[in-house]
Amino acid sequence: MLKAHYEKIILLISVLIALTFGLLMPLLSSLFSDGDSETLPEGSAGEAFFFSVSDGGLQTLEISKDTGLMPGDTITFVSIEDEKEAKAFRIPKVILENRSRLTVGFGKKEIRGKLISGTDIVLDGDWKKFRTPLEIANEEGRGRATIAFSQINYISGERLIAFDDPIEEFDSEEWRISLHQPLHAEKVDHNQTKTDRVRWTKPLDESGDSIYDLFTPPIIYLIDGNLTTSVPEKVEVRKTEEFGLSLQSFQKKPYRFKMRGFSNTAPSFEDLDPTIKDRRLNPQTRMELNVPYRINTNGNPGSTSLIKTTEDDENKLLMVKYFKLEYLKDEKTGGVRPVGRALVQDYKLGGKPFEINSRMTEVFAGDNEIEMSFSLDGPSEQIVISDKDVGEVLEFGSRKYKILEINVEEKSLLIEKQGPLPNNLRKEKLSLP
Repeated sequence: MLKAHYEKIILLISVLIALTFGLLMPLLSSLFSDGDSETLPEGSAGEAFFFSVSDGGLQTLEISKDTGLMPGDTITFVSIEDEKEAKAFRIPKVILENRSRLTVGFGKKEIRGKLISGTDIVLDGDWKKFRTPLEIANEEGRGRATIAFSQINYISGERLIAFDDPIEEFDSEEWRISLHQPLHAEKVDHNQTKTDRVRWTKPLDESGDSIYDLFTPPIIYLIDGNLTTSVPEKVEVRKTEEFGLSLQSFQKKPYRFKMRGFSNTAPSFEDLDPTIKDRRLNPQTRMELNVPYRINTNGNPGSTSLIKTTEDDENKLLMVKYFKLEYLKDEKTGGVRPVGRALVQDYKLGGKPFEINSRMTEVFAGDNEIEMSFSLDGPSEQIVISDKDVGEVLEFGSRKYKILEINVEEKSLLIEKQGPLPNNLRKEKLSLP
């Protein structure tokens, strides 16, 4: 009778042996694994690394893989020849290089992109209190995000590890790096063997309760190769603010004075400033050669708008350096008509003297009038400047616009914008459409 069921008995024993190994192997694996460390993905060991010195004179370590290491974490060098020999060091500083690729988690959100801080960021143990926010250009092309360090949960990606006190420079052919981080705050004794560190300990909670129901395991999501228990929310990325300043016109500015009449020896100039009439001043002044004139700021009604002054006067405006009377043939009538020609030096415009003659309806002395328009979220505003205003700073809506360059031939301006944050600098060349 036993022989009749021999094959069934052998099959039953095989099933029991397979079940026994299936149940015991996970237990044996957890027993001899490094139970006091949080294992990072494969590749944390055996990656290439090298030491160098930063511009600030700090010893730096660069690892050829993205990590999430931050100040206060531990990095361990393990001997390839003898894995029992290991040396651990606390990370004092981390350098995030400008234009490096980062993944930043804050709240329940996550963003990937390039660091656009304009300079490298050096973080220490109090990096959460770092005042300047982190600026990331979204790699999906949806503008940029500005994140306060106090809101950041993690930063993974490219970085340099910096040491205030230089450590031994290990050879990557003889040592490998372990990025495993302790799960508790106690320091690891690296002289202990793996077997010494694996001991049965009394559980903190003997009730056997779990944070999850035994029959309702948590839902795990795989997002871009990372496991998580929640789906990341879409990050609201701040759009790049428009420049806010545009060029409307770039044209020659008529000179304030023109020749109204002349005698045999000197010209008479007319002041075209409209405020002269409001002050009831006489706009016509008979000029004398080689005598400086300035604006009559406190003149009585009826007095000329220009009055004589001296070479030492800081407010001197212009001087007629030369005058000539010529007789030219009138092409329409065939007769001869007199023409007065004066050579004028303007002290405010500077440059070489220029000509004003009686045939000019408008005089252009080389000064240009530039009209620009401010426009952000609110109403627009017009402003007129001169081509001599290089270096001036214009303010609008808590933004500052510095005039770096004015190109008269191209009729263009190079402007540097600062704002809304002090470290937000942006240059743009303005030209006519």
